[in-house]
Amino acid sequence: MTAIAHASIPADNPRQAAAVLAEMLGGEALPFPPAGPEAWMAWSADGQVELEIAPRGALLHFGPEEGEWRPAENVNRLSEVHLAICVEKSAAEIIALAERAGWPARACDRGDGVFQLTEVWVDGVFMIEMFDPAQTERYRAVITPQSWKQQLAEMGVSLAGA
Repeated sequence: MTAIAHASIPADNPRQAAAVLAEMLGGEALPFPPAGPEAWMAWSADGQVELEIAPRGALLHFGPEEGEWRPAENVNRLSEVHLAICVEKSAAEIIALAERAGWPARACDRGDGVFQLTEVWVDGVFMIEMFDPAQTERYRAVITPQSWKQQLAEMGVSLAGA
């Protein structure tokens, strides 16, 4: 089986972010000392998804023996990275939890109706896409390597050399 075991994200307040994300995942929040005393983790109810939440500005470096978090100055709050996570809660519940935390969240329609999801913006700057059960089913049905190749062909993108 191929699966992502965990992911690391930044947050202004890792403990609060872990608590909110753990609630969205139906799981629990726990400290995560490897990323520093302020770092936390959010676990899904089934223990299959773990999000490590490090303080914003704690950047991963290739350390002498293993990767290590080091503080940085003048950190850009925006990121090139985002995650998509399938959850058991409804889109409405996810939006309500995000709003309670003071985070922007919204229902989105990707690809002119190809699939739907909920954008959750941790601290207003880090995007996590959440798929409720119905959205997960639709996404998995329509987004496959074969369907993506077909979409690329329709866009005129050559797969030569791919």
